[in-house]
Amino acid sequence: MSRTSMIIAQKTDEKQYLALSSFIHALHETDSFAVARLVTKENRPPLILILAPSIEPDCECLIDVEVPFAEDVRSYRFPPLDRIITVSGKTLTQHRNLPNEALMRAMDGYVDHMDLSSFERDEEGNLTEYLPMDETYSPVLHRLHQAIRWRAVHPMEAFPPPPAALTRASNPPEELIQAAKLFLDKVQATGDVKKVPPKQLSRKRPRDTIKPLSGLDVNALLQQDPTKRRKLISSDNAIPDFKQLLASSEDPNAIADAARQMGARIQEWIARSLGDSAYGRAIEGIRVMREELSEFEEPALYNEVMRGLKERLMKGELGGDRAEMWWLVRVNRLGLIERTMSARSEVGEEEAKRFLAAK
Repeated sequence: MSRTSMIIAQKTDEKQYLALSSFIHALHETDSFAVARLVTKENRPPLILILAPSIEPDCECLIDVEVPFAEDVRSYRFPPLDRIITVSGKTLTQHRNLPNEALMRAMDGYVDHMDLSSFERDEEGNLTEYLPMDETYSPVLHRLHQAIRWRAVHPMEAFPPPPAALTRASNPPEELIQAAKLFLDKVQATGDVKKVPPKQLSRKRPRDTIKPLSGLDVNALLQQDPTKRRKLISSDNAIPDFKQLLASSEDPNAIADAARQMGARIQEWIARSLGDSAYGRAIEGIRVMREELSEFEEPALYNEVMRGLKERLMKGELGGDRAEMWWLVRVNRLGLIERTMSARSEVGEEEAKRFLAAK
């Protein structure tokens, strides 16, 4: 369903008003709808609308609803829910993925006891609907208006909580939950519902490897030859060396050693930089190290390297005053990896902000 709109005539144009009113009454008296073709702007595709008459004491209008073309209709076929058809064409009515009679009865009882259509009582004590449509409001719209009004009158005070009339539809009533808990437990027991254990965080991200046509594992051959195994990160080729060292390392100690070597190369670039000539290279090295260690879920190693880098920069131990280098770190937001970025980080948001300060 698309959005609906109301079509009314200009009240200042009596001729147009009478013409539209006659059309609306004709549709109403014949109990009919109209089909219209609408082009909203020049060179825009046409739309097909259904026009329904609406006559109120103070308003006469047409309510339009956009309908799809034949090309917009998609027919999808889904497998049945009460049986399973195998590849050979055999129909199964009993299967571990199909509910049995006991589970169906338990679910029926749970649904019946979560019914909101007769949960509330009116002023006379009669059962009535808990959330009637004409009393269910948009919490987003009303909360926004409430915040605007509150800030206009109280510019410095905190926002009050939303009224209960807006939040009553956010959660089911507590009495209803308690009344249906017995049936929910029965559903869980009958259906053998088990809690799924939390997914373990991987210490190393999966990498897509390209298999050569010969079928040989080049990395395994290189690792077998101790003369060709790369253990050190050179200053001239630090970033590729760092990535290759991480790709071939599964030991956490080797990953930590690679992070410290990369941190040492970055400090070396800054210390040997003539002015700001090597600052861009150092920033790129920090960025790569941050991305790689974040994917390896080792934020503590990156944070350790950055703390040491800032300490030496602030003390002037990397070739004198390097305040511009730290300014570039702040501009590129290459500070500590905080807890919101990685679940393994122990750095809070406030600590990360203090770290990026100039001093």
